[in-house]
Formats: sequence, C-alpha cells, structure tokens
Amino acid sequence: MTRIALPYLTPDPQLIEASDWLLTLQGEEVPLPEHLDVWDYNLDLCVRRLVTVDADAVRKQCALPPDAPLAMSVVWHARGSGLRARAALVEVGEAKPELELALTIPGSRVSGTLAIDTLLILPRAVAHLDPIAPRRAGSVLWRSRSTLRLQGDGSQFPIALADFTQSSLPSAAGWHLEIDGPLDAAAMGSILLLVNSRHKVVARAFASAGKPRPTDKLVLSAVYSDVARTLVEHALTRDDFVDETEFADESLGALLRDVFAQMFSGRSIRDVRLRAKDSPTFVATEVQASAGIFGGVA
Repeated sequence: MTRIALPYLTPDPQLIEASDWLLTLQGEEVPLPEHLDVWDYNLDLCVRRLVTVDADAVRKQCALPPDAPLAMSVVWHARGSGLRARAALVEVGEAKPELELALTIPGSRVSGTLAIDTLLILPRAVAHLDPIAPRRAGSVLWRSRSTLRLQGDGSQFPIALADFTQSSLPSAAGWHLEIDGPLDAAAMGSILLLVNSRHKVVARAFASAGKPRPTDKLVLSAVYSDVARTLVEHALTRDDFVDETEFADESLGALLRDVFAQMFSGRSIRDVRLRAKDSPTFVATEVQASAGIFGGVA
C-alpha cells in the first residue's frame, strides 16, 4: 500500500469518525456494496454518510489557529467515463459536530469503477503561523475512499438523445452506435449510443430503463442484441483484436473483449473470426442467441 508523505502536519485519523456510506435502492437504504449488479445508465446514485470531526483537536495537532476554517468535501471519480466532480462541501462549525454528507451522482456520467473520496480540507488559505502547518486552500488533512463497481444489463458507455431528422442518420431509425479510435483508447471516449428522440417507442423505453414496462423490456432487449452484434463485428474487423493481446482496464479493447467473451464463452477470437469469414450471418445469429433477445427460449 502506497503512503503519501504530505509536506505539512495532519491529524490523528481517530479524530474523524465516519459511518459507512448508505445507498438508496428502490426507496430503501442499504450499505454501499462493492458491486452493483442492478445499475444502468438511467439510475442515479443517491448516497449519504455521517461524519464526526473533533475540530479543536484537529486544529491543535495541525498547528492551526483556533479559528482556522475546516470543511468536509466529497469528490467522485468514474474510471470508465474519466469524469470527476465535487459533489458536496460542508464547513465544520462546532467543536465536534456530526455532519451529514448526502449527494446524488448522475448515472449518465459514470461507468466502470466509481471512487468516492471523503476529504477533510482547508477550504480557504490561513496565515502561515508554523512552518509545518497546512495553509493553502484545498490542503487535504484526512481522506477516506470507497469504491463501487458498476455493472449490470445497462451499457457501460455514454448514451445520448438526438433528433435524427437533424443529422445524416436515417430519420426513422431508433438508435445508432458510433465506434471510433484505437483499442487502447478509453471506452467512454470511443463509443456513443445515439437514441432517436423522435422515435417515441425507443426513446420511451430508454427513459423508463430504471423501471421498464413489458414493451420497454422488448425494445431494450432488441437494442442490447443489436449493439452486441455491432461491437462483435467491429472487433473482428480489427487486426489487433487477437487472443494474445492484453488490454488495459476501461479501454475500448477491454470492453470489446468482455462483450466477445459474453457472446462466445470459451471460444477463441481466431475461431470466431474464421467462422465470420465463412458465414458472417451465422455469427450474427449466434450473437442474437447469446444476447437472449426478447428473453430467449422459454
């Protein structure tokens, strides 16, 4: 485990007490899990925790003046999307207050592994009274990180609504998958699923993805099968998509390999590529079967 040596005093971690994060799912709070199997892009993540800070003791151990400002900050970072944001900032007022940190992380902005950092910081600069005391705004005095792996039936790349009549895409199409870039590029920057906002059936299905109706489930199943087929076909056209290659986490290559493994469990890329050259339509039908379109065979 790597330790970071800061150039200023930091407090004893026992002076800060933090409860576990609680996640709201279907109206109920549950401890934040390591994996979230039910997540999709339409599900915003609502989390909260309680933090108690012995502010006077923190200031004393850090050689700060009695009136030095302190604040709890929460910052999230999604490895899959590469996006990060500060979601909360609460100033520490009383000597030993209990603070509630509550935030909502938009599901449309995250994927892959989500890291949530809780930080005790100096929100503003303070007079430099001691050469080893923290003084700059944003100085981190204490940090706690929690991680959540997002997975499930929802796609792990961006989805955007677009009016196809205002583009070169066929106006009657329901969706379109864009793929571009090298296999070592970030997946979130290489893939975009466009949903036609003018196609009422498809747009409504995506808007209801968190709680889909039977019709919505059929539409989403068709999209999932078509996206999987498109990704597999794109992967097989790439000469650098081979069995021996190791792809970095959250890269386009890693995503394509994951989809390939789901569609062709236990089979090699070489074997499927040869099959596709001989009978591409059969491979497309294999993907349809593996994707379980419309629920598969009863």
